[in-house]
Amino acid sequence: MATSQPAAAEIGISTKAAKVKSVSYMSLPYKRQLAILCLARICDPLAISSIQSYMYYQLKFFDPHASNATLATQAGVLVSARTAAQVFTGLIWGHLADSDLGGRKAVLFVGLISCSISYIGYGLARSLPAAIFWQVFAGLMSNNVAITRTVVAELNPEKRYRTRALLLLPLSASTAQLLGPLVGGLLSSNSRDIQQNGFPYLPPNLLLTVLYLVTAILVLFFMDETLESLQGTDSHLIERIRRHLMPKSAKPETESDGGRNVQEPLLRDTSIANADEETPLISKTPKRKRKLPFRRIWTANVSCTMLTHFIIVGHLGTFPNVFSVFLTTPTGPSDPAHRSVPFQFTGGLGLLPRDVGLALSFLGALMMALQLGLYPRLQDRFGTVHIWRSALFVFPLVYLVAPFPSLVASAPDLKNQTVWIWLSMAGVLLLFTIGRTGVVPATTLLINDCTPHPSVRGTVNAAATVLGHLSRSIFPVIALGIFGQGLKVGAVGIGFWCLAVLAVLSCIASRWVQEGSNGQDIVLEEESDEEEDAETGALRT
Repeated sequence: MATSQPAAAEIGISTKAAKVKSVSYMSLPYKRQLAILCLARICDPLAISSIQSYMYYQLKFFDPHASNATLATQAGVLVSARTAAQVFTGLIWGHLADSDLGGRKAVLFVGLISCSISYIGYGLARSLPAAIFWQVFAGLMSNNVAITRTVVAELNPEKRYRTRALLLLPLSASTAQLLGPLVGGLLSSNSRDIQQNGFPYLPPNLLLTVLYLVTAILVLFFMDETLESLQGTDSHLIERIRRHLMPKSAKPETESDGGRNVQEPLLRDTSIANADEETPLISKTPKRKRKLPFRRIWTANVSCTMLTHFIIVGHLGTFPNVFSVFLTTPTGPSDPAHRSVPFQFTGGLGLLPRDVGLALSFLGALMMALQLGLYPRLQDRFGTVHIWRSALFVFPLVYLVAPFPSLVASAPDLKNQTVWIWLSMAGVLLLFTIGRTGVVPATTLLINDCTPHPSVRGTVNAAATVLGHLSRSIFPVIALGIFGQGLKVGAVGIGFWCLAVLAVLSCIASRWVQEGSNGQDIVLEEESDEEEDAETGALRT
């Protein structure tokens, strides 16, 4: 008997491992809910990548006499406007999503509706201040990324399902990066002389508005609430606000059946339910879960994960903006007297919005294919942290070589110059995509799993999103400002090489990050405390 137990244990372990490996996207539960959440996750990056494809020409439309350096600086301000606004309200939305007053569903719905309004205004903007205003409005009124991450994690509490489910979110973002540049590049005006057009950038923003609105309707009518205290309730946000503002004496009592709350959780453990049915004498009155105090959220691992996330988002979120401006910037002089490789050269590739849209769509298509086919296999074999740390080392190389296609575009008498321009540009995008494929999904998993307690999952994801937005607010302005100054002094690569420094810092910071347990240790401690209290009460009785 003693020797058979290890063998049985080994069989159990191997069976469990086989089950983990057999998990696929098609085996995930709550597919309809995940589809709605993926659609909500697509909206924001679709809007951002759509704007990137025509941003240079839109700013030229606002001020036809602005220099290239001025346009680069303005692009940094416009890109950072929405993310800077989200820094101020992101934690508020996250806390509201964790509270009974709001909940996940209501906060996500408000965010989607607000964004649909903002992009109508953005498409009608005819000046830079108006465009910035509507970007700020969208930022203040939404934190959609954090809420979608939170709900997906709560729909899939088991790690073997949660890993695949959370991978759907960066996959959705990659899909948006594929479609966004096509939407912006093809639906906006592709003419270099667009001053006679009334609203040349309204069509792509109208499409974005419809997408946000449709997604908001799906969330309102078909998405289930996953906040434990609101599961099974039919009350909406307005009703909960009314009850919250009413005096305690005027609040209606919770509908009950013999002291038992009739609301049944969405994510109910069937094994626990069966156990309750077999032992009806045990009280079934649900105990309200304890909420972790705000000061206890910031463990060492959470702090290191957030710091590294801040640096990573800094260069990952900045590079596409700088590179898109680089692609549309006119080519530099071909006179060798104005160039001294490897540092002294200037100019961009001089592409139209249509061409920029195709280039950035290539980036999105490649990233989507790699995340769907390659990353899950690597994650199962090597683990999240190992892939994440290894992929971070790709980015210093990417940013070092990123400006050199400018030399190809300005080379005199180069045969098949267009082909070589596209090949050099595709090489940079390919390297960036390989690194991002390993970093973005892993970062999503690490942020979710570093949560110290399930009761603050929305707050942790909101904090990560706020830090990401803060990073996207600071670094694009700085990098595009440096990029503009580089164009002035004849060194276009300075902006990219500053990103390489950030990439090196992210590699260093990643050494202190560990894969968390998604708050399960603290949950087990609470359950053991509750069991001890129950046993003590039974003994006293």
